[in-house]
Amino acid sequence: MKFPRLSAGGLVVLVIIIGFSFLGVVLVPGLKLASQLAESTRALKFVGQQQRNPTVIRASLDSIRDRLANRAYVQDSLDQLRDATNKLDDALREIDAPRQARWFASSSKAAGASDATGESGSGEPIAGKHAAVLHDLWSREYESLSPLLAFQGVPYQDNETTGTALTDNGKELERDVNAAIRTTKRSAPLLDNELTAIVGELQAVNERSASRLRLVMLSGLSLALLLIALVSVLLIARQRQDARLRAARQQTADILRTVKDGLFLLDRDMNIGSSYSSALESLFQRTDFAGLSFESLLKHIVSEKTLTTALKFVGVLWAERTKENLVKSINPLGEVEVNVDDGKGKVVTRFLQFDFHRVRVDGKITHVLVSVSDVTARVDLARELQASQSQAQGQVDTLLGILHVDPAQLASFLSDSNAAMKMINAVLREPAREESAFRKKLDTLFRLVHSVKGEAAALGLSSIESRAHSFEDHLKSLRDKTDLSGNDFLPLVIKLDDLLTHLQSVGDLVARLSRLHAATSSEHTDTAVIEDGAVEAGKAPQGGKAAAADKADGAAEAVRESSKPDVKADGGVTGMLQKLTARVAGEQQKEAVLQCMGFDTIPDEYRRIVKDISVQAVRNAIVHGIEPAGERLALGKPTQGSLRLMFQDLGEAGYKYIAEDDGQGLSTERIKEAALKKGFITPEKAQTLDAKQVFALLFQAGFSTVEHATKDAGRGVGMNLMATLMQQIGGKVAVATMPGKFTRLTLTLPQLKRADTEAA
Repeated sequence: MKFPRLSAGGLVVLVIIIGFSFLGVVLVPGLKLASQLAESTRALKFVGQQQRNPTVIRASLDSIRDRLANRAYVQDSLDQLRDATNKLDDALREIDAPRQARWFASSSKAAGASDATGESGSGEPIAGKHAAVLHDLWSREYESLSPLLAFQGVPYQDNETTGTALTDNGKELERDVNAAIRTTKRSAPLLDNELTAIVGELQAVNERSASRLRLVMLSGLSLALLLIALVSVLLIARQRQDARLRAARQQTADILRTVKDGLFLLDRDMNIGSSYSSALESLFQRTDFAGLSFESLLKHIVSEKTLTTALKFVGVLWAERTKENLVKSINPLGEVEVNVDDGKGKVVTRFLQFDFHRVRVDGKITHVLVSVSDVTARVDLARELQASQSQAQGQVDTLLGILHVDPAQLASFLSDSNAAMKMINAVLREPAREESAFRKKLDTLFRLVHSVKGEAAALGLSSIESRAHSFEDHLKSLRDKTDLSGNDFLPLVIKLDDLLTHLQSVGDLVARLSRLHAATSSEHTDTAVIEDGAVEAGKAPQGGKAAAADKADGAAEAVRESSKPDVKADGGVTGMLQKLTARVAGEQQKEAVLQCMGFDTIPDEYRRIVKDISVQAVRNAIVHGIEPAGERLALGKPTQGSLRLMFQDLGEAGYKYIAEDDGQGLSTERIKEAALKKGFITPEKAQTLDAKQVFALLFQAGFSTVEHATKDAGRGVGMNLMATLMQQIGGKVAVATMPGKFTRLTLTLPQLKRADTEAA
């Protein structure tokens, strides 16, 4: 059998025609019959509910009569009578209401329509045939019940002689009850008959409607079978027509299944088509691509800004005037970082490259073809290369930094840093359970790291300074937490390891330089040149002690033996502080000059303490005290701020250290304001503080008047470090200031013998 060829449009038209035919022949008549059946059923239920009311009325009248005869309580029976009477009266009235009229009218139509099936029907509303009789019977009965319904009061009275007797109202009630009983005996059976007749007729209507509905449904079933057969024939013909299309689609599916890139089409609404490559599922770890919007695909894996830009970019591709090659150069998804689920509950980061190509049919843009490639390996390789370059550059920067540091100072710094790292490690390992113990550990760690950071900054070792600053950042986040636990300190171990490793690498580098210097010095006793570096041996960097390994001690010793630098009497502290002053002033966009006096008289035992205090004093003076050049000029001061550090030997009285600047001085109100804001004091306490107590706040751990911390100030550690160092040796700290004029810190250090005695 040869089936006719049918286009897709023709098949759609035929199905629409068949559907409308089925709707007109089966569904509409069936729905109409079902509605009529429902209406008549509701009417039947309504009338059936009223059949019990005449019986209740008769029973209530008999109960009232018997209770009157026995002188019993009649109010319950009267209430029952009123309830049944009112219900029946309302029901008979409602039969003529618009809603019930529709019920009975529909029922009558169904009854009249039975003529089509061979049965007779008058077409008259069912209730209408009985309405007059019902109205007449109920009117007479209701008239006889009215006195009973209106009765109020008590029908009895008590008498000592005759007992309980009927009152006049009671006698009248008794007469009305007897009259109502007589009337009811005549009308009640007739009412029952009329209601029963209505019920019977409604039941007959229901049966006829149900029969017609079954007939319509059987007809619809027959028509449906015919339609199924017709559609089956059409489908067979259509399947043969689509055989070649299926083969072509299979070839396309094979291509999409084997291609390594993700491929899909976007329509004008930016929705993904039903065909896409299998690689797309592995790239995005999902399978619901068909019909998915491009926005939904990217929404949870790229940033909001990237998503917005990408949607605008794809929208531009639909414009005919847009040059495709030109717009590809601004592709925001050329290499985008995405976070997708790996299918095991973990989020993995990948780098995807999206390419967009217009698809034209008959010269018009119909779709945009999107290809997605996983370029994670390429990006990782580029990052590794960049990391290697950065590491190499970092080593070069570290080397250049070492070249400018005095060998003796470098050796001292590495040795002191090694000791500080050991102390930090010991503090981290120290057990603690209470909040106060955790806070004490934080303050100690802050002071130790800040000391290393300060000297590294003074020596210009930026790589060490930056790592120490990062360590302080984590300490700051712990200080801001309300509750601390031992687990909060675990990340510090990683930070400490990074700092230790870097100090070790610096030590190793110093050792290598010292060995290189020693080798070149043995061959060339005059002037040697380090090739490719253009650095003269006489100016070459000198080694020092490594930070975290015993083998570094030998390297430091080699530096000392090979270089024998011309060390100044103050150990190079003045030069180091001069460099620190220039760097901090430049970063703060200020001008400052430093003058150091008496540093050549500092005992070796106090040299480390004075150096740490001097570093903090320089930073505090420039950041907090000395004003910018323009502000100083407006105040009548020279544009260059002056900072003076002086160390004095007082003989038996000990030693005195003075740090003074000609800056803006200290404001007690500003200090109290910062202390209030950070919770160091209460408003009530602030009112009672004198100047000495206010200045004492400067030395508390974590206190600073700077709003935002930098690598030079704002942690609230530098002044606390001074106070702690003085406390450890039994020294004293005094503050003197004049707003707008100067700030002076005076530190009194005890004689060494007394310090040794106290330490013992």
